Amino acid sequence: MWKASLFIFLILSGIISGMLFWQWQAYSEHAIALESSEAITQEITVETRLKELKITQKINGLMAHEEYRLVIPDTLFKWKCKNGTGEACDSADENPFTFFSSDDQMIFEYTVPINERNKALLLTNWFVKIPGKKAEGLSITLTDSFKREGSWAAGIRLKARKKLDHIDYYYFEGRGDVPTLYWQQKPLLKKAINNAEVYSEDIQAASLNFQKLNDIGNFPFLTIIFTDQYPEYKDENILIASSRTEAKMLEKDIITLQFQRKFAENTQMWIIDVLTSGLLDMNPISSKGSAALQELQGELTEDQLKAFLMKAIKVNSLNAEKLDKLLSDVKGLNTHFFTMNTKGDAPVVPLYFQKEKKLLVSGAEKASIDLIYRDGKRLLPFAVTMKALGYEVKFLSSEETMLLSKGNNIYRFYLNKNVFIYNEEDYGLLENPLTNQNGTVFMEIQWFKSLFGVSAEDKEGEIQLNSEPG
Repeated sequence: MWKASLFIFLILSGIISGMLFWQWQAYSEHAIALESSEAITQEITVETRLKELKITQKINGLMAHEEYRLVIPDTLFKWKCKNGTGEACDSADENPFTFFSSDDQMIFEYTVPINERNKALLLTNWFVKIPGKKAEGLSITLTDSFKREGSWAAGIRLKARKKLDHIDYYYFEGRGDVPTLYWQQKPLLKKAINNAEVYSEDIQAASLNFQKLNDIGNFPFLTIIFTDQYPEYKDENILIASSRTEAKMLEKDIITLQFQRKFAENTQMWIIDVLTSGLLDMNPISSKGSAALQELQGELTEDQLKAFLMKAIKVNSLNAEKLDKLLSDVKGLNTHFFTMNTKGDAPVVPLYFQKEKKLLVSGAEKASIDLIYRDGKRLLPFAVTMKALGYEVKFLSSEETMLLSKGNNIYRFYLNKNVFIYNEEDYGLLENPLTNQNGTVFMEIQWFKSLFGVSAEDKEGEIQLNSEPG
């Protein structure tokens, strides 16, 4: 009998141990998943009052027993912090804005004062932030019992609206950080255009034809509001424009916003000016942007330029290096055009492409060079090439003059003159064979034969130099 009892006990112990182990493993995997995830979701409810908005902001996806430092705007009043069970949050230290989470939720309650006489209002910095946390799912439920004669809009999509006898309901849904919230007394009509929601006070404005935007294709969601009730405004989620705004100017604002989303905050605006103007076939507003776009138009075919701009508008993030990579991929040659032009406020460095090749003289490899492509010409680095041919090369007069010597042959070239001196005799040229590209002197490949009797053949992966007989 005791053997049977012992056997049953061992079986039950094994089952219980296995269940405990499984529960612990599941808990550990869940905790690791939560810890590795920086994403949170937010549920916000807004209730209208006569002189304020009562707001509840629920944040889900936090780590339990974690310290969080909050950013609370000065525009929020009657602020409270609660956990998922409704109890007050515990302060983590003496800092009044640092709290511990007792579970995976934090609930903030506060009010935002409003002027009941205003015909429109725009809320931008109206919510609590937790730095370092990436916002994913987001919903805003708005119940309106005091401003029902007007219309609400937000920088995320309106999913539902219901008008009852004494209250209006709005439900917005999206992703990312809490967007701008807008209300105006004059009712707004809503229409979907491309990936935007367009609000307007009349049918005509809502029916604008955004042909360029349709050609470009989908872009990140944007709320557009045509109104004369509030000054023009734009951020990455919402754009407010006058009802008299032309479609092409609004398209420019929209495309500019899309590019601003892709760049870091310190992006030089001339780059966005170039990309936006190029896409919309408009003239850039900045002098540097105008010069840069002319360079692109001069060195790319129309199809290549269009392909480059379409690639730029479709990628998620951009900087000068990524633009150069996109430009290189379209052309099939390397360039550092944007990178070079972001350094300082100097005039635009011309656009040229390059390809690394071996430099061979009479079949012997002498150096590795970058062959430059500019204005339909192929250019070789002059000093490196002449040294490979056995010449001694010196720069004179602050590098405005180049002296070459080999045996009894002495050449003097000028960077700013269409002449050169060979063995003390002057020779005039219809054009200067030398060009300076970003501090390096180049010569077009055809000049080597006419000036030095050296043929230069551009082959796959190499440049072959050979002395002509005679």
